[in-house]
Amino acid sequence: MRKIQILRTVIVLQTVCLIALAALAALRWPQAHGDDALDAADDGAAGDKGRRPVAEIGGRTITADELVARLMREHGPAVLRRMLVREAVRLEAEAYGISVSERELEEELASMMEGYGDEETFYAAMREQLGMSAEDVRADAEERLLLEKIAVRPILITDEEVEAYLREHPELLEPKARYTFSWIVTEERDEAEAVLDRLKAGEPFEEQAREYSVDGYTAEYGGFYGIVESDDPFLEPQVLELLASLEPGELGGPVGTADGWAVVRLEDREAEERPDPRRVRERVRLELGLAAAPSLKEVEDALLEKYGAKVLDDELDVR
Repeated sequence: MRKIQILRTVIVLQTVCLIALAALAALRWPQAHGDDALDAADDGAAGDKGRRPVAEIGGRTITADELVARLMREHGPAVLRRMLVREAVRLEAEAYGISVSERELEEELASMMEGYGDEETFYAAMREQLGMSAEDVRADAEERLLLEKIAVRPILITDEEVEAYLREHPELLEPKARYTFSWIVTEERDEAEAVLDRLKAGEPFEEQAREYSVDGYTAEYGGFYGIVESDDPFLEPQVLELLASLEPGELGGPVGTADGWAVVRLEDREAEERPDPRRVRERVRLELGLAAAPSLKEVEDALLEKYGAKVLDDELDVR
């Protein structure tokens, strides 16, 4: 059921490349003019912009032209493909009357926000870590949902198949606990025990995390991990079991992780409402369809061929 999340991550990264290329290309071509009479002047201005220094090191200057050329060489083919795929997805969706409802989009965004605490924190993280605005995130989510619907359109998943899956996974219809926690990860168990001793002696958790944690994703934030569900597939079962045994504010561990040993502090615990059975079944039907369908990459390739996508510059052709 998590296969789809990995595929979505790939599309997000491609979107980030597109945003980065557009932003850096602006260094070279800051604006486009429609007045033919100004073309020559514009070309000169663009040339000046391209030669504008953007960095220097060891007496060497790096120009905007060099920066954009490197970005085009390394990311241009992927970004161009993403642009073509977006247009092909739009055409296919129009041809078959496929659309994403506001409810579906909001549910997708809510799913993406899990672990960030609130909407503001989520969008701030997208902006700081990926350079994506709220509008970029929404557009990316809508495109992914459209592509998924296109992929499963010819796939028939029966009610019996959905119910069979739910019989095998009854937890999908049960409410789940959600944990907000922080942790400090060390390479050795004795290091984690020493950290735990200092915490029990009153040392600030955030300071200990910044100084001793080897988890680069959380150390700079004082060890704050975020919100996880009780069946989170990316956390070791023993960590989830420890979280289930703690009360808010309580310390626990050391517990083994993929990267070493963790000391955990539970920040908050909450029980979710029982999920809407209708929406759970919709989700199961979609993901069973995606499992039976060609990969999203294959669907993209088929759409590009169907709508006659052509790359006119050989250096940018990666299909």
